[in-house]
Amino acid sequence: MDDFTHNSRLSSSELANLWTQYINDNMSQYVLSYLIKTTQDKEINEVLEFSLQLSKSHLQKIKPFLAKENYPIPKGFSDIDVNLEAPALFTDTFHIVFIQIMSIHGMTRYAGAMGCAIREDQRKYFKEVISESVELYDRATEVLVRKGIISKPPSFNNSQKIDYINKQDYLTGWFGKRRPISAVEVSGTYLNLQKTMTKLVLELGFSQVTQSNEVRRYMDRARSVCQNHFKILSSMLTEENLHIPRTFDSEVTDSTTPPFSDRLILFLIVSLLSSAVGYYGEAMALCQRRDLSVNYAKMIAEIGVLAEDGVNLLIDKEWLEEPPLATDHERLAKEK
Repeated sequence: MDDFTHNSRLSSSELANLWTQYINDNMSQYVLSYLIKTTQDKEINEVLEFSLQLSKSHLQKIKPFLAKENYPIPKGFSDIDVNLEAPALFTDTFHIVFIQIMSIHGMTRYAGAMGCAIREDQRKYFKEVISESVELYDRATEVLVRKGIISKPPSFNNSQKIDYINKQDYLTGWFGKRRPISAVEVSGTYLNLQKTMTKLVLELGFSQVTQSNEVRRYMDRARSVCQNHFKILSSMLTEENLHIPRTFDSEVTDSTTPPFSDRLILFLIVSLLSSAVGYYGEAMALCQRRDLSVNYAKMIAEIGVLAEDGVNLLIDKEWLEEPPLATDHERLAKEK
C-alpha cells in the first residue's frame, strides 16, 4: 500500500488542488508584494512578509509534483500584472483585515484538498500547508486584536440551560412567532458578513483604478450585489438586537493609479465571489429557521450568476487559463 501511494500517478482531485493552489499562490505573491511595499506599520508588514514567504514556498513545492508527471506549470501571473510604484490603494488597517480573511480561505481550501488526497506525499504536503495557514490566521488575528481592529462576533447574555426541541415551530420563519436566532446560525452569518465586507472594500477600490470600462462596470455591479447581501445578512442579526462587524469602506484611499492589471483584479474578485457560494451553502445547511435558509438560497442564486458572468468576461478577454482536462477520446478518434 505504501508503494502504491508513493508511486501512483496523481489523481484528478490531487492534480486539481495542486493546479488551483499554484494559480492562487502565484497571484498572491504579486498582491502581497504590492501590499508590503505600501504598508507602513511594522507589525502588519511582518504578517504580510510571512504570508509572502508561504506563497513562494508553496510554488516551489508544487512545481516538482507537476513536472514529475509531465503536467505543464501554469503560466499564472507575472511582473506585468503588478505596479509596485503605485501609491497605496488601501490603508494598513485593511491590509491586515484582508490577509486574515484570505487565511480563512486557505484553511478551508486546504482542508478540502486534504480530504481528497490519497498519495502519501500529497497528504504530507497538504498537512503542512494547513498548519501554515493556521499559523498565518493566528498571527493576523493577534495583530487585529492587539490593535483593536477586529470585531468579535456577538455574545449571548441570557442564561442558558440544556433543552431539547419538541415543537415544529422551531423551524418557523415566515409566519407566526419566530424563535431567536441560534448561536450556530449567528456564526455562519457573521463570517459571511466579514467576507462580504472585504469584497465590498476591494470592489470599491478596484473600481477607481481599472482601465477597462467592462471591468469597471463589473466591479460596480458586484459591489451593488454585495451591498444588498450585506444588508440581508445584517438584518438577520440586527433584528435580534445583535451587532454586525465593523465596516472598512473608509480604508480606501483616493489613489487612481492601478496597482494591478485588470486581469488580476477581475480574477481575484471572481475567485472571491465564487467561493462565497460555498460559504453561503455551508451557512444555509446549518440554518434551522426557514426564513434564514430562504435568504441564503436567494443570495446563492444571485452571487452564482454574478460569478459566472465574471468568468465569461475573463473568457471574452482571453484572460482565463484552462485547467487540466480529461482526455477527449472522441476528438482523438476524429483526428486519426
